[in-house]
Amino acid sequence: MVFPVESEDRTLRNLLMIYQDHARLVVEIYRKVLVMIDILVKDEAGDMHEVLNEIERIQLESIKIKRNIMKELHESASMLFNREDLYRLISKAGEVIDLVESIGVRLWAIKERKWKIPEKVAEGLVEMADASFETLTKLRESLISLGFNSERSVRLTREVDVCERKVDKLHRKLDIDIVTSKVDLPLILTLRDVSTKLEEMVDTAAEEADLIRILAL
Repeated sequence: MVFPVESEDRTLRNLLMIYQDHARLVVEIYRKVLVMIDILVKDEAGDMHEVLNEIERIQLESIKIKRNIMKELHESASMLFNREDLYRLISKAGEVIDLVESIGVRLWAIKERKWKIPEKVAEGLVEMADASFETLTKLRESLISLGFNSERSVRLTREVDVCERKVDKLHRKLDIDIVTSKVDLPLILTLRDVSTKLEEMVDTAAEEADLIRILAL
């Protein structure tokens, strides 16, 4: 005989495995953005269009996983008391993916138009991008830990918060460097879009961390 609590635990474990697969995609798609930034700041030859195609491929894969999660949540509604938190978690993760794709499009546009990023701005962008990557990796580790070590999962969500504050600080400095740079207005606006969406992405990741904390308690 399978008791309701056992069924709920099994369902939650299965869902968390799918969530973890999605978290892998979040990190994977963001790595593509790091590649694009590296090409731009080093002014290297590189097929940015190919990288952008990879970003779009991963985005489509993430949508499929999100649909699978939604299906599982719908079918298991009667046995999951935290269904709404799980729904919000995958919604936030989907927002992160969308923001990464949006960043990638803007980086591709900079390369396509042969715009040159000022050295000081490039340094700030790399620093902010690296700090953002640390945030996403901490978030993924927290989600992976959620299924077997709640204390570690909560501890990692606090590290996500620390990373988020660091990114906010870097964003404020980078924004000033961008608007005071001596480049054409279209590049200034595009770079501001990139930095703002990086900040929004990390803010959304921090909101995911809040939901993970709720699930871990």
